[in-house]
Amino acid sequence: MKKEPQRDSFIVAWGLYGAVGFQLATMVVAGLLLGDWVDDKLGTSPWLALVGLLVGSVGGFFNLIRILKWKQERGG
Repeated sequence: MKKEPQRDSFIVAWGLYGAVGFQLATMVVAGLLLGDWVDDKLGTSPWLALVGLLVGSVGGFFNLIRILKWKQERGG
């Protein structure tokens, strides 16, 4: 006998999507700050800050898509 997938409550969905948004913002800011720090050390301002911003954005969106695909496959 096959069970139907259990629907997540509103609070669980709120927590999941809140965590995804927080992770996206954190990765973007961390990439920017890390790039800016390396720029200060090497004197290459603003290029590595921009690279860090780009890498953080790509990583954040990759994580966003990964989690949303997992949620969709799970039946939510």
